[in-house]
Formats: sequence, structure tokens, C-alpha cells
Amino acid sequence: MATLILSGNPEAFATQQLQGNPDETLHAVISRTDPTLIRIDGQNIVNIYGTKGEFTSVPDGKTGSAYIKPMSDKNPISVFVTDAADQTWRLLLSVSDAPADTIVIASEKKKAPEIPFGRDMERNRAIKYMVLALRSPDLVPEIEVRTTNRVVPLWGNTLFILTATAQGQYQGDKYRLTNTSSQQMVMDERELYRKGVVAVSVERPTLNPGESSEVYVIQERGHE
Repeated sequence: MATLILSGNPEAFATQQLQGNPDETLHAVISRTDPTLIRIDGQNIVNIYGTKGEFTSVPDGKTGSAYIKPMSDKNPISVFVTDAADQTWRLLLSVSDAPADTIVIASEKKKAPEIPFGRDMERNRAIKYMVLALRSPDLVPEIEVRTTNRVVPLWGNTLFILTATAQGQYQGDKYRLTNTSSQQMVMDERELYRKGVVAVSVERPTLNPGESSEVYVIQERGHE
């Protein structure tokens, strides 16, 4: 879960420490009148993008950080920040009359569970291991995870994109499901079961219009 930690005197320059992962939406506050400094812990920012006309961004090539300032009355605004490791961070920024500020983005520290690796791995642990590999590839170097970006037909009023695949004892697929309708959608994992599928995990079963969720499908190898 993403966390926001404010430090320093609230009347002076503060620092908002955002801890989370690229597949989460991180929340922060930016000044309406002053530039806000954004930096990523351990990485350089290579791009900041969003809806044209909502904000301006100025990179700082020496430090790898960037300054952002709102340019419209929209509140909040959505911003995507890409770093040198090809990670894209999703920010939902509330505009406030607060003074200038600094936003620091850091990956949430995760501890890899002690799960043995091998063909004789107990079935449930093997399935959990595949999901972990798709969610946090760095924690499971034994399994190769390949990124992709392919739209897969699913249901009306949804956008279903295959974002990663992995091969191990099982075949694992990671999708991003977006509710493109004007009504709330409740996802039933059983709807994604088919021949060969051994497990389905939906991070957010209930989606409001425009919201997205990561979906993990684990199946026997050789099934399409």
C-alpha cells in the first residue's frame, strides 16, 4: 500500500515521501503558485507527461529531478513520471495554496518470502511464486518475466491489456483491466477461469468508472 509521510515545519519547505510501487497510484500535494520539485530515490527522471495544458514541467539535468507547476484550474491532476529504469509512476496531485514543496518517490521495501524453487515445489507455493514473479520480478530472478503491451478482447466497456508474461513451473500472465463504462464494475475471478487455468488473482475486484486493476492468471504450460 502506498504511504505518504510529511516531514518538516508545515509553514516552511516540506518533503513528501511517497513509498509505493509503479503499479499503484501515489497521492501528493503540489503548490498552486510555486514550482514543486519531484525526484525519485536512486533514479533519474527521464519524462513527465499528462494532459496537455494542465501543468508545466522543467527537468533538472544535473540532479535528474524535475519541477512541476499547475497551469489550469483542474484539481486534482494526474501525472505520469518515468525514470531511467523504465518504471512509470502514477501520481494523483492535489493542488493547494501551500508553499513550495518537494516530492520524493521511493519503492516500497518488500521482503521476498522464503519459498523453495524447483520442479518438486508444492503446487500452491508454485502458483504463489509465479504471481510474485509477475508482481516483483527482482525478487524472483529464477523466473524470466517479459514485458508486453497487447490488448486482449474481454468484455464490452473494458480495456484488458496483457502487460507481462512469465514461464516457470506454470505459465503466468499479468493484465491491466480498466473499467471504461460509466458504471461501477464488480469483477468475479471465476469469469476468467478456462481450461488449463489453475489460479486467478484480481487486486481490486470493484472498479469505479476509469479505474484499473492488475489481474494475474496462472495456467498450466502449453495452454493459450
